[in-house]
Amino acid sequence: MDLRQLRYFAAIAKFGSFSEASARLRVAQSALSRHMLSLEKELGVKLFERHARGIDITHSGSLLLTRTKRIMAELEEARTEVMEQAALPSGGAVIGTTSTTSRILYGPLATRFAQDYPNIKLRFVEGVPYLLLEGLDTGEIDLAVMVDPEPRASLVLEPLVTEQEYLIGKLGAAMPSSACAVENLGGLPLILLPRPAGSRIKLDRMAAEMGITFDVTHEVANVDVVKDFVERGLGYGILPYSSIHPGIEEGRYQAVPIDGLTITRTLVHRADLTPTPAVIELTRLVHDEINKMIQDGGFGDVLLAR
Repeated sequence: MDLRQLRYFAAIAKFGSFSEASARLRVAQSALSRHMLSLEKELGVKLFERHARGIDITHSGSLLLTRTKRIMAELEEARTEVMEQAALPSGGAVIGTTSTTSRILYGPLATRFAQDYPNIKLRFVEGVPYLLLEGLDTGEIDLAVMVDPEPRASLVLEPLVTEQEYLIGKLGAAMPSSACAVENLGGLPLILLPRPAGSRIKLDRMAAEMGITFDVTHEVANVDVVKDFVERGLGYGILPYSSIHPGIEEGRYQAVPIDGLTITRTLVHRADLTPTPAVIELTRLVHDEINKMIQDGGFGDVLLAR
């Protein structure tokens, strides 16, 4: 028994005639008869009752027809699935982000690509801004999500979302009642991300314009360590809403917004390179996942979303 015999058998059963099946399949009627006789001999049963008016399918033939239809349907489904998979974008793509973004974006992106684009090999990079820019310049990184990057003629900057920065402190620590200004930070022991983090550069620039000197007791490159230090009472941290809201809900520390201090997460790519299909899909899904987080309140009261 082979697939060709089953296909011929199904056609004969469908059209109720060897001659009609022969015409539809464009196969000689004698060849159809020979294949059916061979199949009946192999199975040891009659599949059709032949008579002057044509044929009738037997009980054994009906059983085989049910299974044959199932087999043909499975084959068609497999064919469609393979063709669709072959049509999906393939290749590789590399995305780089800073640590605050990787924690909220990389997991959802990896899940989406595993489900929707199994032919694309996605690589994830985490680093400080100058390393991300270097990777973009050399072509080792296709896309980067950065915080308030400086404009460059060679780069395209697409703002994704702007969120509020917060002063966070240990439960019970003295905090402004509702909000604080950058000027109020001058006398506090601060635990800050080191330069060249985009948020730190922005904060230092604002302080310089106001003539304020910060008391930076610890510089920590990992946002989770910043929060741990705050919980230990080692000082106050400054982090965006997306980095702190789970801890606030869990009652691990307290937070108040800092007036005028925000960060803008920005999608960055080379202006002179034509994106591959894989990079096009990566760009689309970055926008999609950020927009989902906005809708779910992951960035708090969003000030900008494009």
